Amino acid sequence: MRCTVAVCLVAAAVAASIVPSLASAAEATADRVVVMYFHRTQRCPTCMKMGTYTEEAVNNGFADLLKSGKVALHFIDFQDPKNADFTKGYGVGGPTLIVARITGDKVAEYRNLREMWTKVRDKEQFLQYVQGQVKEYLK
Repeated sequence: MRCTVAVCLVAAAVAASIVPSLASAAEATADRVVVMYFHRTQRCPTCMKMGTYTEEAVNNGFADLLKSGKVALHFIDFQDPKNADFTKGYGVGGPTLIVARITGDKVAEYRNLREMWTKVRDKEQFLQYVQGQVKEYLK
C-alpha cells in the first residue's frame, strides 16, 4: 500500500514513536522493517496463536536482522488508549498484522497482512506468509 498524504502524516508520527522502542537512537538503523501485531487486551485462542506464529516467523527467520535493528517486532494492544495513534494511523479495528518499511524516520509503505486469518490453520503457511512479506520489504 502506498502512502496517501494523510496516512503518511500519521504513519510518520507512528514511525517516530516506534524508533525509541527499537533500540537507542545510535543503534537504530535508518532503513528497517517493522512488524506490528495489533491485539485486543484479552485475546482468544486464535489470536494468541497468530501472535505466537508471528513471533516465531520473525524470530526464526530474521534473528540476525533483529539484533542489528534492521527488523523489529512489536505487539500492540489496540484497545489501550496509549496506542490510539497507532490504531487510528493503521486503521486497526480488530486483530491486525502490519508490516512496514521505514526509511529514515518515516513509514515509506506498509501492508496489512489480512491473509493471516486464512493461514492460521496451517502453521507452515502462516510462517512462510509472514516471512515472505518481511523479505519483500528488505529488498
